[in-house]
Order: sequence, then structure tokens, then C-alpha cells
Amino acid sequence: MRHLRKGKQLGRVSRQRKALLRSLAVAIVEQGKIKTTLAKARVLKPYIEKAVTKAKQEGMNTIRALSRDLNIKSVRVLMEKWAPLFKDRKGGYTRIIKLKPRTSDASPMAYIEFVEKPAEKASEKPKKANKPKAKVAKETVKKEKSDKK
Repeated sequence: MRHLRKGKQLGRVSRQRKALLRSLAVAIVEQGKIKTTLAKARVLKPYIEKAVTKAKQEGMNTIRALSRDLNIKSVRVLMEKWAPLFKDRKGGYTRIIKLKPRTSDASPMAYIEFVEKPAEKASEKPKKANKPKAKVAKETVKKEKSDKK
């Protein structure tokens, strides 16, 4: 019996479950939004919210505590990018958006994302539009024909 046991098992042994949660947490910290099954999203939500709450405190102890659960690159991103966004918020850093079931096995899918988005840098220049590929291809064909002669 599972008396006083918290959390879902997700059909895995504890080592696999911990590895799954770590990889999902790293993905959401680095990308801001991930698509996963609804059950995994529900298990991930308290895991990542506790990490964000911990990241709001600054110091070496916080970095060490977070690096037990995440890799050092993700800890840095969490503390520099996400924690300042939520410094005035007391909780509820993530949301779960339900999606249509997956077509292969009909398992319910969901997006899990941070509630706030980091501000985009205004100094970044918009990407230049590339030439249409057809024109570029014609030009190269013309050059090749002239090189052969």
C-alpha cells in the first residue's frame, strides 16, 4: 500500500521517474513551454514551481540546491531569466493548457508553460528576407553554364 506516498508513479521506477522529471524541468526552463502528456504535466508543475521559488533566493546555497535537480546551465537560466520575472509573485508560475488527445494512442496531451514571458530585446535587428530560391537557383545554373564554356 502507498500510504503517505506523494506523487504519481507514471508507470516507472523511482530512478526513471526522477530522470524524466529532471529532463522535463530542464526543457521547460530552457524553452519556456513544452508539449507533453497531461499526467506528466501535472506531476511536473509542483516540481518546477518549487525550483522557481528556490531560485528567487540568491546565493551559493541556492545554486547548490538547484544543481541537485537540474544541470548547471539550466540553473543559470532559471536564476537569471525566470526568477526575476516572478520576484513579486508568490506562486503560480506555470500553467497547463489542455490539447487534443494524441492520435496514436489517444493519451491526453497538454502544454505546460511559464505564465510570464521574458521581454524580447529591442536592440535585435529583424532578420533579412532571403532572395527567392528560384532566382538563386537560376543564377547558379547560368554561372555553371558559363563556367563550362
